[in-house]
Amino acid sequence: MSILEVTLKLLLAVALGGLIGVERETSQKPAGFRTNILICLGATMMMVLSRLVLEGKEGSSGDLMRMAAGVITGIGFIGAGTIIQARGMIIGLTTAATLWAVAGLGLIIGAGYYVIAIIFTATITLTLVIFRQFEDFSLRKDAYRYSLKSKSKDTLNNIKKLALHEGIRFKEIKQKKEDNIFIIQFTFPSTEEKEQKFYQTLSSLKEIVELKID
Repeated sequence: MSILEVTLKLLLAVALGGLIGVERETSQKPAGFRTNILICLGATMMMVLSRLVLEGKEGSSGDLMRMAAGVITGIGFIGAGTIIQARGMIIGLTTAATLWAVAGLGLIIGAGYYVIAIIFTATITLTLVIFRQFEDFSLRKDAYRYSLKSKSKDTLNNIKKLALHEGIRFKEIKQKKEDNIFIIQFTFPSTEEKEQKFYQTLSSLKEIVELKID
């Protein structure tokens, strides 16, 4: 395997891993652009290294499969770090699954199956984008109305950031000030699971002194 071929494989890993990373980054997920690139790049390099070491030896296919299995097993530890359990709820499974798939993508690139790698990348990206929209628009949603009081003028911006992170889209939001207290009211449609995640995160803001849900 020539230096040029190795370089092209690594560049392809950066491009395809980065494409998936862009979607994760724009979705405000913990494993974003650089993380997905590095995982894809690392898996590619492990497969390339295996092929370089085993080049010309008999029975190399079995050793390559063991290396691939080792990479997939190892990536499980990174994926586990993205999963959060809070108040009986599990958050981050999609991110962990994406990292596992990106590691597989790196192995495919390292093995030299470039067309399959491109098809696989397109499938992952479309799954993340299209099915997220399907969840948003097709699953049952309820309307939630929040009313809260805060001591900080920055709370409204913090709420908007949290909403962006959780995929919440406000239909109405307003703020007014009474004495030294900021009163914020907003409504949004959401599934029960997503609303619970949003509520848990919002409850952690220390500047909020009162929170009501209608």
